[in-house]
Amino acid sequence: MSSKPPQDHKPSDGAPAYVDIEKLKEPECRAWQSDMLLALQQNAAPEPIRLACMKNLPSRPSFFQEEFHGRIPREEVDELLSGPNGPVNGRYLVRESNSSPGDYSLSLSYGGHILHYRLFYENERFFIDSTDEKKYKSITDLVVDVLNMFRVIDDVDGHVPKEEKKKPIACPHVFKPYSYKHFKWCASCGGFMWGIKDQGMKCEGCGLDVHSRPRCMKNVEGECPLTLPCKEKKVPRNKLSASSFPPKQSTVSVDTFKASCEYQESCIRFLSYLNIPSCYFEADALNPCYCEECCLDVETPLCKSGNPPQTYSLPTGWCRFQLGAASGQENIVSSNWNLAFMSLNPKEVVKVLESNTTDNHSEDLSEDGSKPLIKMTPSIICADLDAPKLKYNDTETGEVKAGQVVLQAYIEPYSYQMMRRPGMNDEIDPYFKMDTIYWVTRQASSILPFALLVKTMDATYLNL
Repeated sequence: MSSKPPQDHKPSDGAPAYVDIEKLKEPECRAWQSDMLLALQQNAAPEPIRLACMKNLPSRPSFFQEEFHGRIPREEVDELLSGPNGPVNGRYLVRESNSSPGDYSLSLSYGGHILHYRLFYENERFFIDSTDEKKYKSITDLVVDVLNMFRVIDDVDGHVPKEEKKKPIACPHVFKPYSYKHFKWCASCGGFMWGIKDQGMKCEGCGLDVHSRPRCMKNVEGECPLTLPCKEKKVPRNKLSASSFPPKQSTVSVDTFKASCEYQESCIRFLSYLNIPSCYFEADALNPCYCEECCLDVETPLCKSGNPPQTYSLPTGWCRFQLGAASGQENIVSSNWNLAFMSLNPKEVVKVLESNTTDNHSEDLSEDGSKPLIKMTPSIICADLDAPKLKYNDTETGEVKAGQVVLQAYIEPYSYQMMRRPGMNDEIDPYFKMDTIYWVTRQASSILPFALLVKTMDATYLNL
């Protein structure tokens, strides 16, 4: 009685009792290896990938390397980091702001998105949060830490059971006056929210921004999606002790800004002498100094801004202190409007800032019933000639000095006319024609202050 081994015998559970090894194909043999490799790649911490710029950039600061791409628009950044196959986790580059020379941004890709951060450099250290004490020796170390943070967030979010995640609960909007440190538009009417302080209303729950007028607030009446139930939100998040905040009207002091050189310290002391409230400034912004020592590598002191672009001077010899209402970099005003300078009387700086316009009587009518002309210039040399000098005693050195103040502001294209400097035929600035040295307008609403420029000098031999 002959017996044959059972062929393709299957047990009751449907799995084969044995397998013919010769029938296995190579891709099937290596399927588990591919799965394991894919799992390791997905679970591994993403490594930083520096996107090098192969161009020769004379304007590259000494503390940046090949990751610096100069002044390029955000659209080009997204295109570079996305690449032909889409964004890759960890790819990054550094660029300079088009609207605010001397300010830098770190852009990196993660999770299919392109993220942008304000990048600071101070005391040979890099950081992206001015309130964070953690600083890095190199941009690579900074990017590694950011990527690890994203990975931890993803892991934690992925392991939270669904039943533990709280669903948003609808509540009414809770609007309160808010002072924005960047440009903001109303979510109701789409209009720009003007002013330096309390420009609009912000919902404490969802962060919705609207004008303070009743019409805009009424248009957004409805439910506010909060992440916590209304009953749990008993204490406002900004309810802290009064000692936690500086006085609202505290004036500029030597501790308000972090000076990069002795000349900038002198300019800060002049601001302190003028008793300007510190609330008008963005103290944490990168407030650059354009003195001779800080601008050794500058070849052509010119920049461009706006659409259509107009040339304006780099304010060499001055220190820039950014105003709080103009801290935002990526918006329609900073990208489309032109930059120019307006000479100010140092004694009237506070009055100008309080007026929410560039001129404290710009909305008043002149004797003939028309609005007065507002005069600006793209030339810092011309603005220097027009800016009055104020003599003062330096509290630190005891020296007799003189100071000047110039307002750097955005001006809307096509809202102004160009004219020559009256009574002068000689060239003032070799980079600008005499016939177009001034930009004049009657539309105060077409001007948005950006920063104060300060200059100090020895007044021993000045006839003031």
